[in-house]
Amino acid sequence: MASETVDLRVARQPLHSRLSPASAGLPGDDIADIEIIREDWIRKEALKRSTTKATKSLNIRIGSFNVNGKTPSQDLSPWLRSLSIHTHSKTGAQMTEWISPLKPVSPFNISTNPIDDKYTLQHEQPLLPITSSCSPSDPDLLVLGFQELDLSTEALLYTTNTLKEDSWVAAVFAGLGEKAVLYEKLASKQLVGMLMVIIVKKSLFPNFDHIMFCSAGAGIMGFMGNKGATAIRVSFTPSTDDSADAKTPHCTVLTFVNAHLAAFEEMVERRNNDFQELSKRLVFEAPTPMGANSDTSNESSSIYKSDALFWFVNLNYRLDLSDVDTRNLLALHSDEPPILWTLLKYDQLKQAIHFRKAFADFHEHDITHLPSYRFASGALKDDLGYDKKRKPAWTDRILYMHSPSPSIGVHQLSYVSHPEITMSDHRPISSDFKIQLPVIDQDDYLRNADKLSHELWGFEDVEARGSPRIKLKSNSIEFGKIFYQQSCQTTLEVDNIGDTPCVIRFVPADIGGSICPDWLRIEPPATLLPAHMSIAITLTAFVSTACARLLNQGPRRIECMLILHTALGKDHFVVVGGEYQHTCFANSLATLTRLTGPVRTSYATLKERKEEQSASVPREAMRLINWLMEHVSGEDIDCLFNRPADENTVARIRECLDTGDELPSPQDNQHLPHGFARTLLQFLDTLAEPIVPPTLYSRCLAATDRNEAFELLDDFPSESVNIWVSLTAFLHYVVQSSPSSASHSPSRRAEILAAIFAPILLGDPKNVDLQSYGISPVGKANFLLKFIQ
Repeated sequence: MASETVDLRVARQPLHSRLSPASAGLPGDDIADIEIIREDWIRKEALKRSTTKATKSLNIRIGSFNVNGKTPSQDLSPWLRSLSIHTHSKTGAQMTEWISPLKPVSPFNISTNPIDDKYTLQHEQPLLPITSSCSPSDPDLLVLGFQELDLSTEALLYTTNTLKEDSWVAAVFAGLGEKAVLYEKLASKQLVGMLMVIIVKKSLFPNFDHIMFCSAGAGIMGFMGNKGATAIRVSFTPSTDDSADAKTPHCTVLTFVNAHLAAFEEMVERRNNDFQELSKRLVFEAPTPMGANSDTSNESSSIYKSDALFWFVNLNYRLDLSDVDTRNLLALHSDEPPILWTLLKYDQLKQAIHFRKAFADFHEHDITHLPSYRFASGALKDDLGYDKKRKPAWTDRILYMHSPSPSIGVHQLSYVSHPEITMSDHRPISSDFKIQLPVIDQDDYLRNADKLSHELWGFEDVEARGSPRIKLKSNSIEFGKIFYQQSCQTTLEVDNIGDTPCVIRFVPADIGGSICPDWLRIEPPATLLPAHMSIAITLTAFVSTACARLLNQGPRRIECMLILHTALGKDHFVVVGGEYQHTCFANSLATLTRLTGPVRTSYATLKERKEEQSASVPREAMRLINWLMEHVSGEDIDCLFNRPADENTVARIRECLDTGDELPSPQDNQHLPHGFARTLLQFLDTLAEPIVPPTLYSRCLAATDRNEAFELLDDFPSESVNIWVSLTAFLHYVVQSSPSSASHSPSRRAEILAAIFAPILLGDPKNVDLQSYGISPVGKANFLLKFIQ
């Protein structure tokens, strides 16, 4: 296994955060910092020098399926198929190529839920004929995780019975149809009801080695195998030609974890603890060499010591939302992603990640599929097929983390569920990944690393080699204009004018502070600089919504002082500044209504305008609403807020709002209405405070009829009540103007719009545990409905 593979938790931690505490005039442990930075620099530089021009890729399909104790009774091909889109050579029609099930090979009958059919289109499209040869879209590796293979009482303890594994592996190969002959099983690991199977193309089988296994129980009494995890690690060494560029290719370490955590909605903390415990206990033990003393301690390795780590699991995280609210929102889902976003705000896993209680630093692709749990049959299911006694949730998930580039590139291509497979109360999920691998000569890497280590050894001995000396080409960096949500870059040139290497790092003005303000990014914030060499440090100005809320309250000129510390040397100071371009986004209603004109030109005179001279509604909101009412009609109204918009279009509209320039016309872009709709949602969502004061939420939810709801407007701030009236009048117009050919009736369109806008107009406070917050999103929507129906 490659010696340079490091713990992902360390590799993904910013280098400067691993250094000793320091500040201006108070250096930390420079000797220790030099060692950390030198080791990191040598590894990266050796990899850079040893990387050839060639690249390799590996296509991986990961799947997770809680089978609820069932034996395979349906064709699994939808779960295993390729999602690549191709054009038929004869008809010109676009079709989804997939691995075709053949009756002689795959005897299972596929049974679909007719209610679920509207959520998947792939199986309704004509299939391309395929042969038993691989196509570029076929996965090189299929990694499949099963949970609840065995629900018998005897299975609470560990078992070596492989009957369940054999039947499911047979079903998988049957589902591969004609292409089954191109694959073979590489490895498998079972822990009672948890099974992981890795299947690989036969042509790539020799490229995988150093296969290791481990498992840990986390069930009853904390160790029984009804809950826990299995893990498999493999090393992939790409095939290369006989050229001198890649004689000994570097291997990539991939680790896969299949887990099943504690069930039930209220067990969220137990699930968080299970993850933390499994992260410690899942350890690969190195095999004892033949003939070695049994007492010899072998080096063990954490699952995190990998180039890429994948968890695909029945995590059992639920929704901190009432059953009624969950089902009402799901019933409105259709093709409106914003409603799924509302539901996912209450997802326990996302909350755990946000508060770093579990799966911190893991990445999960955007979820666009309906909850995969819990489905029922017969009279016990609702209109979507979910069990009436069990609240739906996204219990089945796929997460990953990988080492920073350029070591490896991980691109997630899909993340879907498969409602066609209905044998279990869970629907299987899958995700396709493309792993980009630079071809690295391992021998050359080791030679370069050894050479660099010798060259850089001992330069911290100032008495023997002299003090480090650097020179900045400029002590002042000017960005010019800095816009909201637009990156702006420049560089800081640093020269090492001494005869010895040196280590430089940015330090804060005070211990524990930040090295730069939130609107500025520095790359790299710490590095090694060889003797008589230069580096261009990249400075990026980017104003996020959180930053804009602060900057919108201040002057146009923004500046900061950067402190560049030379280890065992001097500090250098750099002034960085720019002209912040104020925006109506991430602003307050009180500020926007007091402006005499566009924010970009009139912000400077804001303090001179008295409150009684304020406008009734922010002109920016009215410009958006008036444009939509003037230019949107017909079919566009029915899907106005449920389609994505081009971010460049949104940025263009935002700039017109900020400057007062003329808004673009529909002739410029046929998709412009969706751009204006998305801009309106973003404008409302980024306001410094929600339009409805949170102190009124409980009264809003308690309003029983239209009259009570309207009476509450008397308690709204003046700037809030006016925009509320204007916006709800517009939404009422959208509801009533839906064409006869619209996919939804006016009443249902009103419900969908209320579900989209209510979480914004009655926004939740930031960084609050939504489980204890207790404000119903459906209750918010019902309040808004009283104004727009």
